[in-house]
Amino acid sequence: MQIAKLEINNFRGIRQGEVRFSPHTVLVGPNNCGKTTLIEALALLFGRDRMVRRLTEHDFYGSNPQPTDRIRLIATVIGFEGDDPTQHMDWFRDDRGVVKWWNPANGRVMPTQDNPEWHLACQIAFSARFDRPSLEVETLRYFHDDDTVGDVFAEENATIFSTRLIRDVGFFLVPATRTWDRTVSFGSELFRRVVAAGEGQPSESVLSERDRLRAPQETLEADERLIPIVERLNQELSGFFRMAPTLHLRVTATDSDSLLESVVPHYAHEGADLPLPARRHGSGLLSLQHLLLLLQFGRMRTESGDGFWMALEEPELHVPPALQRRLVHRIQALSRQTFVSTHSPMVAALADPQGVVVLRKENGVLTSVPLLSSTLLRATPNSVRKLFQVNRVETIAAVMHEFVLVPEGRTDYEWLGLLIRAVDLHQGWAEADECRFDAFIGVIPTHDGAVVNTVKAIARLHPNVIAIVDGDAEGVGYAGALEQEASPNSGIIMRWPDGQMLEDIVGWIIEADAEACLGAIQLDPPAVTVADLIARLKDDNRAAHGLKKDTLSYEIIAGAIGANESCCTRAQSLLNAITDVAAGFENPLFVADATHPSIWIFQP
Repeated sequence: MQIAKLEINNFRGIRQGEVRFSPHTVLVGPNNCGKTTLIEALALLFGRDRMVRRLTEHDFYGSNPQPTDRIRLIATVIGFEGDDPTQHMDWFRDDRGVVKWWNPANGRVMPTQDNPEWHLACQIAFSARFDRPSLEVETLRYFHDDDTVGDVFAEENATIFSTRLIRDVGFFLVPATRTWDRTVSFGSELFRRVVAAGEGQPSESVLSERDRLRAPQETLEADERLIPIVERLNQELSGFFRMAPTLHLRVTATDSDSLLESVVPHYAHEGADLPLPARRHGSGLLSLQHLLLLLQFGRMRTESGDGFWMALEEPELHVPPALQRRLVHRIQALSRQTFVSTHSPMVAALADPQGVVVLRKENGVLTSVPLLSSTLLRATPNSVRKLFQVNRVETIAAVMHEFVLVPEGRTDYEWLGLLIRAVDLHQGWAEADECRFDAFIGVIPTHDGAVVNTVKAIARLHPNVIAIVDGDAEGVGYAGALEQEASPNSGIIMRWPDGQMLEDIVGWIIEADAEACLGAIQLDPPAVTVADLIARLKDDNRAAHGLKKDTLSYEIIAGAIGANESCCTRAQSLLNAITDVAAGFENPLFVADATHPSIWIFQP
């Protein structure tokens, strides 16, 4: 079984939303887009309530629930073997779920199977209301019948989703806050469940250790430095109690439960003689031990034919990039379905592009779009294909920003990245010295001058796409084509001045302190003037000392710009100007074209 769709209403910052899931879904998006809310909604639906903080008024959209307000979460479950309800009587009968059919083409649930491609489905719901007299949140988990059904609290006729079915589903959550140093111990419920599932309760060893602790060969109270104190205490006790109790010091309460509770995991590195307790190790080990223990539990459930769904927040937490791939693949290989939320483009890029879901939230409405809605067609241009194959990490990183900038070509993408790095490495703490570009704008690695097709491909994923093109004939043509097609969706097209391109703008930056900056640019042969440098940057003839697409030379030039205060300040003003225009603010460096108001032209 697997969850095909989740519907959310009135929960936290989401007034309304719907997300469709694949067998292995990765949720990406900017901060506050709803990733954690989705994961915790699944936890509430499938019995991991204790992994979610206690619900209060703030868990209702708007934080001020009225008597009729309800949180409602609905999950559509599919994957019933044979799509035959008579074979799954635990789910479909009079006191269980209603038979429904999932249409994978449009994501809708239908009452009858009008198409053999549709799948048997059951809907599970969670509802909550705030009770004003008691100031508490009342919750209910039940089989969802129909959207037209009234308030389940008022009518009291809901069919409860049983705890046994919750156990059969096997939904488990690994939250982002996973730093408990005693996870691999009997103080952890998860560890106890793993032990029980594997019939690995070490009862004889525990009882043997219990007996040893009850009667140790050398007792603390027999230590010569404690004997005087213990004897005096015993004398005083005999004067108050007829049974004359005597003091004995033990390291546990000497019953089996207290012994298990006192167990603390230790780890030894590289065969060290003395292992150290978990809390003395780095956060990477503490973070991973919870996840790896849960995987062992999932492995046992899978081997016994039980369900195992895993929701995981930020698998990159405390894990270096080299191990992230191994971690994600092991999770996916074991779980019947996974739900991963991440801020890491690298982690997201490991998944099938159709399973990567880009989340957005505007005015409480959650939207979700898969990175790819289907396999790329053979006719897909190489420029677009590279966005989702070769440069998937960069594409995902860009769409996590508030705005997405599509430059005219790959060279422009590289130059913008170098300028961002040069400025970031040399900016000060004061607000006036801050470069805002990289915090708000993600840049797409456009290929082959295919700016129009790239804008179309990215506009499906992001609501605020912006194009920036050259001022030569080709760039003017791109701007015109984009304007004619009402693209990009932000309505903003930026253009360099007539006849100019980004190499000219790099020259303009260097002109802020040309003599000093040119002297710091170590090229062979050196550039004598700014005009000479610009001409070489536009020329790819190496015999004539052309520098176009020469990444090493680009880095040398960008380094010199960053090291020069005047040039760095000018580069920062350019990047901030692009940010201002994207956000809808005026900036003197860009002016709207009088006859084409959607086109903003750079005016140095």
